[in-house]
Amino acid sequence: MRIGVYAGSFCPVTKGHVDAIEKASKLVDKLYVVIGINVNKSYAIPLDARTESLKRAIKHINNAVVETYDGLMTDYCKSVNASVMIKSIRNALDLQSVIDLCDVNASFWNGETVFVVGGKEYRHVSSSLVRELAEFNRDFKEYVPECCYDEIYKYLVK
Repeated sequence: MRIGVYAGSFCPVTKGHVDAIEKASKLVDKLYVVIGINVNKSYAIPLDARTESLKRAIKHINNAVVETYDGLMTDYCKSVNASVMIKSIRNALDLQSVIDLCDVNASFWNGETVFVVGGKEYRHVSSSLVRELAEFNRDFKEYVPECCYDEIYKYLVK
């Protein structure tokens, strides 16, 4: 069985994330979608809300499981016997950061890192874009899964 990991903070989950997870799920038999917890970072949306939103957003993907993890993602990959970590690329900046990450990951884990390219209609979408629009009380509905909008709105719009 080919096991993969797709990780992010999902603060909030976006349509771009869902698109990438759909693509990633086709590459493996089982896909762990992992909400990474960085203890040095503060999040606009609590972990439990991000987890529930992500579960709702990808419930149609039968081979995907949502989990949380507060350590190195390479350690998580080893713990679930993942042979591949899947990262999404939206632009050249993403590519460079993911290539750098691949080099570091190779020091701690012998799996492969694979890239999926975000759909053309989502390449400009990011969690930070959604948070910024919400901060200025602008509509961000088109960028997040409809099933998650109310939950995301509750935390982001003050």
